[in-house]
Amino acid sequence: MEDKLSTLCSVLSKDQPVLIQTHDFPDHDALGAAYALLKLLESYGYKVEIAYGGHIQSLSLIEFVEYLDYPLLKLDEIADLKKYQVVIVDGSPFKGTVKKVGGILKAVIDHHPARMQSTAAYTDIRAGIGACSSIIWSYWKESGKEYDRMTATAMIAGIQLDTAFLSRSVNKLDLDAYYELYFKSDVQKTYQMIKTTINICDLEEIGRAFTDYLRIDNFLIVELSEDYSRAILSIVADFLIWIKDISFVIVIETNGPEYKLSARSRDSKLDAGYLIQETVKDMGSGGGHAHMAGGAIDADRYCGKTAFLNAIIALAHSEQRK
Repeated sequence: MEDKLSTLCSVLSKDQPVLIQTHDFPDHDALGAAYALLKLLESYGYKVEIAYGGHIQSLSLIEFVEYLDYPLLKLDEIADLKKYQVVIVDGSPFKGTVKKVGGILKAVIDHHPARMQSTAAYTDIRAGIGACSSIIWSYWKESGKEYDRMTATAMIAGIQLDTAFLSRSVNKLDLDAYYELYFKSDVQKTYQMIKTTINICDLEEIGRAFTDYLRIDNFLIVELSEDYSRAILSIVADFLIWIKDISFVIVIETNGPEYKLSARSRDSKLDAGYLIQETVKDMGSGGGHAHMAGGAIDADRYCGKTAFLNAIIALAHSEQRK
């Protein structure tokens, strides 16, 4: 894997700002990898910013963003996208996890196989690697430069999230990265930021969250009629996915002009990001990773929980037959 970083730098110009873009509805790995790559490119003299599509949903991810203390740009709020050369990390328009590229696409760095061939000038897709943060760590190793404690913490947080604390999809690169980062990062801080957290005032809202659900086989959908925060949706989804015999969960807040949703999967054959993205594309927007996704639906276009869940199931069965 030598010369990956130098090849990436060869397709980027220092005369034009670089936009590191994550997958839509990002998670800790997407933002941790983006932050670590930003710091590395800045050390080479590039002007770099980070952007994302969708929303930042969970309380733990909000805390992670606050810890990094770096301004993140919302893609829809950038006035002049044409000025950027774009590096997408932990996502890909060729995988479908990025709906809109925020400028001129130059590179894709991801750990999920693409659904179609990449046309980017530089592509580093390493299917089988547990976290994109591990790939960015390998770029740091190639550079021979030293990262600081916050950058180390950003990367190890990404590895912890995407490998569920080294319990799934772990590659030797993930282990090598984790071993080194463990002794250079704030491990206690990452544990706090990765584990689901709630506020005491959320308890009553969570208790009301289980009054309206539908189960079909191993799929479960819950509708919340109150005005819940995206963080609460994530907490409820995180809890429900561990119910026995349930492999896929969708939590939708049916209040206001835009319905927020959060989805979880613990079946490798059920790609939450893809299933949500495809199901909501005519109703709103959504996406994410195989195990975790989010989205937003135009209230006037929502088809109801039965039709929505059946659409998810039909798409899942169609994908499994391919």
